[in-house]
Amino acid sequence: MAHPSDTVTTDISPTTHSTLLSDALGLLRRLDPGEAGAERALEPLRACHPGNRMRLLRHREAVDESAHFGLLITEPGAGTTTLSWTPERAVPWSLRGSQRTAESMLLRVNGEPLAIEEAMGYLDVLWEETRLLDRLVTMCLVRQELAERPVYLDREALQHAMDAFRRARGLLTPDATDEWMRERGLGIDALEDLVEREAAIAGLKARILAERPVDRTELDRARIVRVRFTERSLADAFVAMVRGRSGACDVRAVASAAAGAFAVASAVTGTEFLEVPADAVGRVAAGTVLGPDADGDGWSVAQVVAVFPATPGPNTERQLADLAFERWVADRRRDARIEWFWGPSAKTPTGPVGAS
Repeated sequence: MAHPSDTVTTDISPTTHSTLLSDALGLLRRLDPGEAGAERALEPLRACHPGNRMRLLRHREAVDESAHFGLLITEPGAGTTTLSWTPERAVPWSLRGSQRTAESMLLRVNGEPLAIEEAMGYLDVLWEETRLLDRLVTMCLVRQELAERPVYLDREALQHAMDAFRRARGLLTPDATDEWMRERGLGIDALEDLVEREAAIAGLKARILAERPVDRTELDRARIVRVRFTERSLADAFVAMVRGRSGACDVRAVASAAAGAFAVASAVTGTEFLEVPADAVGRVAAGTVLGPDADGDGWSVAQVVAVFPATPGPNTERQLADLAFERWVADRRRDARIEWFWGPSAKTPTGPVGAS
């Protein structure tokens, strides 16, 4: 049944809205809560009503262990309709939500229980690690996207994902895998769910990259050498010395003799070799001298030693997918409504979410 308080009047025509609700209700009545892959049954409805986002929710009732489906239908810019259907003699919508003690418990050690809210109090340090908080928000955004636009994996893809998961963690034998699962309190079903979730996220990243391409040149790298000076005048003199040399400029060679060339013995405070994105140095050619630039309490001069274009391959594709995913998350974060139910709200990060 549609819960009255969750239904929002939309701007679409009454006929279209009525047809959508009728089709959706028919789908819910046909779904078997015990059937795996029920999300696939939603695809024909999505195809018939492409202007709406849809998310299928599975709810297991603690009172009688029965399971039911709910459906969220979102019209962008208008609102969300929540639809559910309850078979005869099952717990209806208004009576759901009873919570068992185990659902609020995080773990128990030697019979000593630890509730989730207690654990959050012990983990106050989490509020100092905004990167961890960002990842929690990111996972919520990912779960929402995968619920509305699932990534389907066949048996072969899941087996490949499981093999890759085990190799990445050194779980090369059944005994090693069993020990790893025991240490984490995981059963085989939980392990398969974990692997399937990781594979779905990888599929999501690939889909985002296809929809929001990233230019491969953004991954080009530049190798530079940087020399630091205590004063701007010393850095200027060093640049003039490098550029005044005949033949190819070589900051490293000049830097090795710089201390003797300057009257101040402590003029050079350090020399370092770095690899940075080519964009960070303006995509200049190898041999170009940059600076001087303010650098902390001193000044630095750099020279581009070499530029390395990104080459096609699996590693580059993964980096491009990660970059596209980071930008997708940042866009979603700006439009997200985020509510924290524990910890000091003043510490809640408000900037773009980093994805890692």
